[in-house]
Amino acid sequence: MKAKYLALVAPIVLSSHAMAQSSVTLYGVIDEAIRYQSNPGGTGTRGASVGMSEGAISGNRFGLRGDEDLGGGTHAIFDLQGGFNAATGKIDQQGQLFGRYAWMGLANQKFGTLKVGRQYGSAFSFDAFTFDAIGGGNITATDWELFLVGCRYDNTVDYTNQLGPLSLNLQHSFGGQPGNTSIGSTTSGALYYGFGGGKLGIFGQQSKDAASHKLVVGQAGANYGFGKTSLYAYYIYTKRDAGFAIGAAGTSAALANTNIMNNATTAYGAQTVNRIDQFIRLGAAYQPLPDWRFTISYAYDHARNVAPGRNGQLQTLYGIADYILSKHTDLYLEVDDSRISGASVNDPNSPLGTAPGVRQVLGASLSLRTTF
Repeated sequence: MKAKYLALVAPIVLSSHAMAQSSVTLYGVIDEAIRYQSNPGGTGTRGASVGMSEGAISGNRFGLRGDEDLGGGTHAIFDLQGGFNAATGKIDQQGQLFGRYAWMGLANQKFGTLKVGRQYGSAFSFDAFTFDAIGGGNITATDWELFLVGCRYDNTVDYTNQLGPLSLNLQHSFGGQPGNTSIGSTTSGALYYGFGGGKLGIFGQQSKDAASHKLVVGQAGANYGFGKTSLYAYYIYTKRDAGFAIGAAGTSAALANTNIMNNATTAYGAQTVNRIDQFIRLGAAYQPLPDWRFTISYAYDHARNVAPGRNGQLQTLYGIADYILSKHTDLYLEVDDSRISGASVNDPNSPLGTAPGVRQVLGASLSLRTTF
């Protein structure tokens, strides 16, 4: 779980052996809100809604994290994390018990960390956990770019290592499709450079669907902190072939359970050309006092060939005022404004998930969050 500015998780040690060389920790986050939203998507209807919602910053989760010291600077590690809907008690992430991630691996101080299992895609990790002001967000208004690149991947091998100021991340997700080792697969790599007060990064990825249609991703990001202020920026370029489509959620089909956006159909019929999205997010966080933090973020996407020869634009501006009640609990207000224009107004693949014809979505969430 990414440590946010206040989320200093208190470990509950469930078991330990001699010399404290092995441990299993239970942890979690509950972030629940009352949310207002105009023109909610997915229903094809207009009008506002008010109700319970997950918080704008963190997804509800519980997890078990293990660490065994094998000696010589090597550790056996694992992390099982499941998501849930606090309002209903239902399991999130396609009904997968540990749908947020489920991995095991080996970590060595010199040779790096190797993990295998269901994991965050390195594209999402690049943006959310390094160059985003709130660690990626949790509702569409605060994290819709994840649909451009994908969020989590099954059957994944991930390697990271720190080499002085440089850090390297390599990742491959196996497609698991009989007869062809490349379909359904994703391969990616990221390189980071850390310097006093900040970090720079570059990233590349390629995914193939069941018909070998490709999604290509390129990213660059930067962050810098000074005094009580932190600045964040990242850019995403994606090109998805005409016909690109992922498998149905909850199945073992190619690229299923990844949340990647399709490019097979449009509002005017079948897609016949490649779609290119160019996305940028800028963010800033300011903490004038230990118990107050303010965040603002702006996102813009220019989508070329939403339908053949038709382009569109998406924009979202949000702000958050966060009051820190204790080491583990905070109360925050989030307000967002999303604008849709051009061909994106009727885009059935819109990462904002709006109903056809909607040009603006306003939202506000009052959230209580606690960690354990």
